[in-house]
Amino acid sequence: MSLPPPDWPLREFSRSVRTGEVDWHVQVAGRGPVILLLHGSGGSSHSFAGMLPHLVAHGTVVAPDLPGHGFTTGARFDALTLPRLREAIASLLQALELPRPALVAGHSAGAALALRWALDAPRPPKAVLGFAPSLVPPPAYYMQWMAPLVHPFATSAPVTSMLAWAVGPTGMLDWLLDSTGSKLPEAERRLYRTLFAQPTHVRGAMSFMAAADLPSLLPGCAALPCPTAFVLGREDGWIRERPLRRVLQRHLPQAEVQTWPGGHLLHEQSPERAAQRLIELL
Repeated sequence: MSLPPPDWPLREFSRSVRTGEVDWHVQVAGRGPVILLLHGSGGSSHSFAGMLPHLVAHGTVVAPDLPGHGFTTGARFDALTLPRLREAIASLLQALELPRPALVAGHSAGAALALRWALDAPRPPKAVLGFAPSLVPPPAYYMQWMAPLVHPFATSAPVTSMLAWAVGPTGMLDWLLDSTGSKLPEAERRLYRTLFAQPTHVRGAMSFMAAADLPSLLPGCAALPCPTAFVLGREDGWIRERPLRRVLQRHLPQAEVQTWPGGHLLHEQSPERAAQRLIELL
């Protein structure tokens, strides 16, 4: 079983589903067109907990913990590439006996995965929405700190176990959350501490980050067969607005782009507004 603890956000919507070697934790709620929500590297389905109650009247919301993250177990850590993750999610939807998504929304690296979905799916969704999309490298100071952690040595089991052990005593995770530019309350910080205390989650987050291949993704995005929209955070400490807008203008010139107050976790800061933006695209 791959279910979270009883006090996890929206635990009543959690399901455990097995496809191949992967035991999924996925939250499913509502009826109607499928709305697929994809969290970013280091996140989990809890990232959309504030949005989900506003969406269930408009469709069937599907928010999985991606392989290697949260309470989804059994993933191969060398298989957390965008194409392989897209295939895994397709298998999950098939196991849930759900039709193709009408809309795919992703946060951070999940936005890149949403674009990969739209490019590779036999039938594209009606639209793709990305919150704080990780389509440019993070700023230099961030990479100086993170670069050693996405090295193959650092994504090994012993090192990620050590990192998971160090999260609480060192305050490392609080520093990372603060660096996003988002101000999260203590209750939400505790959720991230729970996740990053798990060595498999740390290893999955670092492996997903290391496997990001934007040069292979972005050139094809101009030919996306569906509308795209993005929401950027004005105070995002990880994905800077100016270079991101340049990338979007080059590779996704038809996309609708908005900038909101908030940091990299802006959809957690303003979940009702984020849900409303998604509903508009439906």
